This record gives sequence, structure tokens and C-alpha cells, in this order.
Amino acid sequence: MSTPQIHGKRSIYSASAAAEAVGRAILEIKSDDKLTWAEIGIVLGKSEDQVAKYADGSAYMDFVTYGRGKREWNGRFTGYFERLCVDSRPGSQCDHSALTNVLSAATSLSQSLADGEITAAEIRESRQLLEQARDDLDALLSKARAVA
Repeated sequence: MSTPQIHGKRSIYSASAAAEAVGRAILEIKSDDKLTWAEIGIVLGKSEDQVAKYADGSAYMDFVTYGRGKREWNGRFTGYFERLCVDSRPGSQCDHSALTNVLSAATSLSQSLADGEITAAEIRESRQLLEQARDDLDALLSKARAVA
């Protein structure tokens, strides 16, 4: 008998789920901004036929093309994919843990600032804590971008 998950069912990361996440974003951007496939293709550096394949999940996108989309549309383009990456992560943090990590990082910075300056050495000492807090904040922000 398996142990039930406390925080709900975890998403599965797969190639098709990744392609669907990016495709969903493209479809929303096309609709919201009233763009044509050709106009999206100009931004991504791809043909309109290729962009339509990305949107329906039948083609995979290279990282240069993904970067162009991120540069142009930022979280609107990357939000669903980023959320998939966070939600499918084994042992992903719950919101309570995320808040604890963010506040711990803030406390560490506050203590470092007691003398009026945060030094590079103090940042290096707290780097792991700061990076975890950044990841947790990104995960929380991705919830807003991934609203269905």
C-alpha cells in the first residue's frame, strides 16, 4: 500500500508535457496579442509552419528559439514550462517551506547588513540559502504565470 502524498499529485515531466507547456503559451500569446503564425515566427526566427507545430506540440524547440521567446515575452512564454519543471521535481517544496527559506535568506542578509554593507564574503557564505530562496520565489511566481 502506498503512502498518500500530502501536497497533492505531482506533475510528470515528459517530452510531451514540456512541448504542451510551451505550445499552450504560444497559443495564448497568439490569441492575447492578436498575432499571426508568421509574426510569432519572426520573433522566434522560425517559419510560420514550424511555429504552428510548436503550438500543437508536434515539434520540439531548440534552446536558441526558446531563448528568443523568453526574451520577447518572458513569463508569458516560459510560465507553463517553468511550472512543469517545479511541479514535477521530486520532493518539491510546499509553500510553507518556501516561505521559511525566503525569510531565512532575508534574515541572513539583514544580519550581514548590520554594519551598513553586505560584503561579497557574506554573500558567498549565504549563497546556498540565497539560491534556494530565489528558486522558491521563482516557483511561487510561476503559479501566477501558470493560471489556467
